[in-house]
Amino acid sequence: MTIGEAFMNKTWVAVIVFFGCVVGILGAFHNSQVEAAADMVLTGHLSYTEEELQDMYDKYEITENDLKFARGELPNYLEGTVLQSNSRVLVTETGEPPEGSKEGVDYDVVMNEQEMLAIIEEARAAYIEKYGVDPSNPKIDEFDGYLLPVQEAKKLVFLGMVRGME
Repeated sequence: MTIGEAFMNKTWVAVIVFFGCVVGILGAFHNSQVEAAADMVLTGHLSYTEEELQDMYDKYEITENDLKFARGELPNYLEGTVLQSNSRVLVTETGEPPEGSKEGVDYDVVMNEQEMLAIIEEARAAYIEKYGVDPSNPKIDEFDGYLLPVQEAKKLVFLGMVRGME
């Protein structure tokens, strides 16, 4: 076998692998996602029916509370903590106020970073228990007015159909 023939064989293998990957990626989409992607190309906007969205929600076990969280209909997970109150909270490295600052004037509560993180983690755990939603890892992302499961949104980003998630 000559060098030219070996190069051509490798080229054909690369082309076949490339098309196999494209077919695999497209095969990962349901028909509704392919239609939505095609609609995006033709009109510049995503388009899903309620049934298609519900099918995606079922597939990824999206709950009503996940949707409410994405719409901002659930309370902030820090609600009821000192971090989500009218108190002026000062977080310092040592948990001590800076020299010259006065309680009630410059701050109401002072704490160190570990105390703040403990409050945040407790609030997060209580929120997950109450609502079944992890506020630090939501299952839904909004694109073009649609609430899409994060996995589906990532597929659209990967295919260049929408801008990346910031």
